[in-house]
Amino acid sequence: MEKNFVIIPTIRNLDFLNDWKEQFKDVSIIVCEDRPKKTITIPKVGKKTYHYSWNEIDKDLKKDSWIIPRKVSAIRNYGFLQAFKLGADIIITLDDDCYPVKNHNLIKLHQKNLNLKTPLNWVNTYPDSRYMYTRGMPYLNRNQAPVMLSHGLWTNVLDFDAPTHLQNLEFKANFAEHFLQIIPSNSYYPMCSMNLAFRKEIAPLMYFPLMGENTSGKKWGYDRFDDIWAGIFSKKIMDHLGLAVINGAPFVEHRKASDPFKNLIKEAEGIEINEIIWKEVEKVKLTSNDIIGSYRELIKKVEFPKNDYFINLKKATLIWLDLFSKK
Repeated sequence: MEKNFVIIPTIRNLDFLNDWKEQFKDVSIIVCEDRPKKTITIPKVGKKTYHYSWNEIDKDLKKDSWIIPRKVSAIRNYGFLQAFKLGADIIITLDDDCYPVKNHNLIKLHQKNLNLKTPLNWVNTYPDSRYMYTRGMPYLNRNQAPVMLSHGLWTNVLDFDAPTHLQNLEFKANFAEHFLQIIPSNSYYPMCSMNLAFRKEIAPLMYFPLMGENTSGKKWGYDRFDDIWAGIFSKKIMDHLGLAVINGAPFVEHRKASDPFKNLIKEAEGIEINEIIWKEVEKVKLTSNDIIGSYRELIKKVEFPKNDYFINLKKATLIWLDLFSKK
């Protein structure tokens, strides 16, 4: 049986886990509490629970603990690292305002997705989780690329940016039980970390960049683009190595909309850079034939804006990769 770990970044009461009790009975749970010390009581859910705060992160990573952002959900990075070290086969991350959809098993469906293989150069015109190919799909390339990342979706509150949210305040996303699509090779997508699963092999790619605050309480300067930029970097490398991303079911019910006015301020600095980063990533020609080597190559070659933030991001990413290289 594959070992599944669920990573939850939080500063809140975790009673929502009681709604997941049945689905999480065979999984291990890692809580990344975004506070100096552990204060939260975790319900008795799951096979085993691990609980970390800034204190545990600092003790473990010592001088390198600055690479784990604070005051932001990207603190989940530390959960990814620990799940990898603890022998996870599949790592799932879930936000603390996401609830189960009735008769729809998050764990089993992510597992199913992560055991699929997809075509590399064709896209099925019927995006359905029962995975029935439509007429004309060549047979010989149907099972080429192993799916290494399963990007789950949401009912109710969609993952909007602030301007789009303000234009669609009443919008509620519907449940599309069987919706499932391949993200085509050589294409990018806005990766959201609310409901995301990946195989341990690509854990080194799941470094969510420096956002929120550093260990001294100083703001990094960008916010709300950590999962987005991680999605750009990881997709570039996965395309290079012939690995696939799938998007759609399983769904969660996302209940809590963040404040679009506060998000306008948080997103402001990153909007212009976000228009540039993926284009610079796309220009890079990769030659390495492994995951860590490809990420090192990408982060060294990509032409980021020349400022302190991106100098630190390059350093942080290389330190992160070294954590997976240590025996």
